[in-house]
Amino acid sequence: MTPPPPGAGSYSLTLATPSFYLLAAILGLFIVMLWYLWATHAGRRRGLEGYLDAVGVDLGFLLFGVALVIGLVAYDPNGNVTSWALYRTILSGYWFAFAIPIVTVGSSVESRSRRTIRWFYPSIVIAALLFLGIFAIYLVGG
Repeated sequence: MTPPPPGAGSYSLTLATPSFYLLAAILGLFIVMLWYLWATHAGRRRGLEGYLDAVGVDLGFLLFGVALVIGLVAYDPNGNVTSWALYRTILSGYWFAFAIPIVTVGSSVESRSRRTIRWFYPSIVIAALLFLGIFAIYLVGG
């Protein structure tokens, strides 16, 4: 049985939470760090590449999380159980805590092995399965 699509319901979804503020602040910090590195070391290509290599996975996850939460709140501030489960999956932080390190390791192994050990895409699949698992926990418990 698949859950209903996100829509109107009785669960209040808001951006005015400490969890969302923290998520946005971390994303903002990474962006400020990138700007500062570029502004102070504009000619240092290796430094910029190193930063992007190190933070690329984090930025991808954070951008996805912020976009999903903003989209859910904008779509319907009073969402159904599916909306609430997606919202909690991101803002609880559990998915980030498990998925980011897994994909970072997969990315690093593949990069350092000069792409001879293909771990990046399998690690993304694992992160997606973790997302679905945590989502299901909130969906059933919601």
